[in-house]
Amino acid sequence: MFKKILLPVDLSNRHDAALRIAIEHARQSGGEVELFHVIEKISDVPIEEERDFYDKLKVKAEKHMNKLAEKLKQAEVRYRREIRIGHRCATIVQHADEEKFDVIILTAPKIDLNSSDGWGSLSYKLSILAPCPVLLVK
Repeated sequence: MFKKILLPVDLSNRHDAALRIAIEHARQSGGEVELFHVIEKISDVPIEEERDFYDKLKVKAEKHMNKLAEKLKQAEVRYRREIRIGHRCATIVQHADEEKFDVIILTAPKIDLNSSDGWGSLSYKLSILAPCPVLLVK
């Protein structure tokens, strides 16, 4: 049973199916879902130099996560929220490892076998690098 569920989210509205599955697992196990958003760090630029930029993105992320958290609250599922600045894949993998999550549930793009689009997606990378099981939701 998955009790500690990590749900990485971006600012899109594509997370409904992943959120529903996270809610189901949390209800069955009496577990908790963590909504996790990573603001992509601009390479080679110290965070302090772009503090206003990151602060604006953080406010936007908090508003979006509040909408998702409301759905968890309505489903009576325990949840947490976390926003970090970093490189998305590495930050999620490191967080999942440090916090010992049981599973990562996230939205994945549908892969077109006739195209290379999607093979380099964040979800595909996480499915390989994560320290725990990964459930990709399409």
